[in-house]
Amino acid sequence: MRIKTITMALLAISANSALAQNQEVDEYGLTIDSSHTISMFSKETQNATTERLTTPFKSLSAQRMSTTSSTSSTWYINSTEMDRFCEWWDGELPLGIEPEPNAGASLESDTQEFAITPQRTCRLWTEYPRYSYGYADVYMGNDNRLNKPVVVVQPYHVDISGSSYTKQAFYNDVNSGGLMSSLRSAGYDVILYRYRYQDKGIEYNADGVKRLLEVINSKSGVSSTSFVGLSMGGVVTRFALREIEKTGSLNNVASFISFDAPHLGANFPRSILDNTNRLLDKVDSSLCGLSGDCREARRQLEAITAKLNTKTFKELIMDTPSGSSDRSALLSKLASLGHVQTVPTLAITNGAQSRTQGAPAAIMTSHFKLHRKWYNGGSKYFKVYTKPSVDNVAGGYADFYQVFSNLIASQSHPITPYVTIGQKHSFVSTRSALAGSANYWDEVAAYPSNNEAHMTLTYTKARKIREWLDRYQN
Repeated sequence: MRIKTITMALLAISANSALAQNQEVDEYGLTIDSSHTISMFSKETQNATTERLTTPFKSLSAQRMSTTSSTSSTWYINSTEMDRFCEWWDGELPLGIEPEPNAGASLESDTQEFAITPQRTCRLWTEYPRYSYGYADVYMGNDNRLNKPVVVVQPYHVDISGSSYTKQAFYNDVNSGGLMSSLRSAGYDVILYRYRYQDKGIEYNADGVKRLLEVINSKSGVSSTSFVGLSMGGVVTRFALREIEKTGSLNNVASFISFDAPHLGANFPRSILDNTNRLLDKVDSSLCGLSGDCREARRQLEAITAKLNTKTFKELIMDTPSGSSDRSALLSKLASLGHVQTVPTLAITNGAQSRTQGAPAAIMTSHFKLHRKWYNGGSKYFKVYTKPSVDNVAGGYADFYQVFSNLIASQSHPITPYVTIGQKHSFVSTRSALAGSANYWDEVAAYPSNNEAHMTLTYTKARKIREWLDRYQN
């Protein structure tokens, strides 16, 4: 395995060198013919599976893996509402101060003399923000003046191992093909916005975007701000801008770009959800006991189900076992808010206009055998099938069937995978990326001729973003 890893690393270095020598850039500084899929997975999540998992979801493009960047500053985006906390009550020592020897005994004896405890008085109050929304990493343009911010709002990030979406990973993902460098060289200040609590729901994170805009507008010299929402970030940004628009104005906002955002929801195969719960139910039985393999398998499966049961996941995924109320509430609120109307809007989709994913019939993608050691009454089989009615429609695709197969196969427990062929499926349909109709947008970027992996940033898309900003942001 070590030899294989070293060989792969050497091949990657050779590939990077070749790319560096043969890259061509256009007049905007964008790499011609570049194409990169922004990862939905942390490195730790990727490493928990086999190498096949990383193929459609590379976290960094080969030619940008060594990219480094300096952050002008990081803003911590918190609410203006504050909660007070007493740091020092009368009759007590301040927090962090250790009592002197025997001091506790005298205080206790004095207290016992009172039949009624007197009302305490706080000697030191401290205020803390009620809500902490996220982090805004500010990358200044070449003029080194904050005057033309472009806010890029992050996509959903799968991190079952507990890792976060780092600012360097985010920078590299957006800069694949040179987009970050191109914008900064043109004088744009790129602000990468990362959620602190991604799974608290769309509205909570939209409040963070609204608060970020307030912070930007409080800076002197800012002429206007544009927003680029990636995947979930597009729904969050639409929610935030529309709430501002309905109660006030977007005078300081230049434009909004929605990039393959699941405005009508995303398709995470229901059969994966069901079978994960079934496996967990068996792995968690008393039969497998407290063996090390059993505990580790249970830990990984519980981490998956915990992620699949968060508020944000249940709001965005179309068919979850327990998420109907959260999803209905979000759809109702989005319908009530409507669409951004007073600033130019652009929709970008990774889905073709009408082309299917190429697998019209139901296919069994995974077939597991759970051995008798963990199942009472003989071995148990689990079968995972595609669902053509949602899997095969035009849209930015994913391959969660393969991800699921790899994740189960990589665990050290008595489960035998018989079939792990994978099947790409529509994840964010073209219709969802357009929120139901092209008429809701001032412009829809050219549809790709073939469906692309969700969050694929091609040269054509990067150039469209640059041209759009040049047209609408002063």
